[in-house]
Amino acid sequence: MKKIYYCCLFLSFVVITSCHKKAKTDQDRAVELVEAKYKDSDQKLSFDNAKLDSLYNISPEAYGDSLAKGNELDATLAKLESEIEHLSQAESDSVGLISAKLTKERYHLLELAKTKPVFIGWQLTGVKIEAPQQAVKSFHFDKAITKIVE
Repeated sequence: MKKIYYCCLFLSFVVITSCHKKAKTDQDRAVELVEAKYKDSDQKLSFDNAKLDSLYNISPEAYGDSLAKGNELDATLAKLESEIEHLSQAESDSVGLISAKLTKERYHLLELAKTKPVFIGWQLTGVKIEAPQQAVKSFHFDKAITKIVE
């Protein structure tokens, strides 16, 4: 009786696992959208080197870099301002010009730092299109990867 129970249990497991569909990944959905776009075309698509990346209005790396450079400029500006007091007028003026340029760059970095990274969608890069003229294209998608965004 135990053998029959274990056999039924094993068969049930096999049936369930074989019928279970593999969940689609984000890249699978992106590839399907591109294939659907080119389904009526005679162009052949290759996704061998394709890569799906997230898109931001400003990359998190650029945002972090802006903050780090801004802090570095703040330290440099503070040092320059403390040194100006002990210099002659001509030297003070030239250091002042340098300080003004650094201050302008600092304000630019502050504006960049105010722009927080915001996720805006996805990009599939490295899609090879084999046609009369070969090309490698990139495609942009909405946040949920439900449509191609031009």
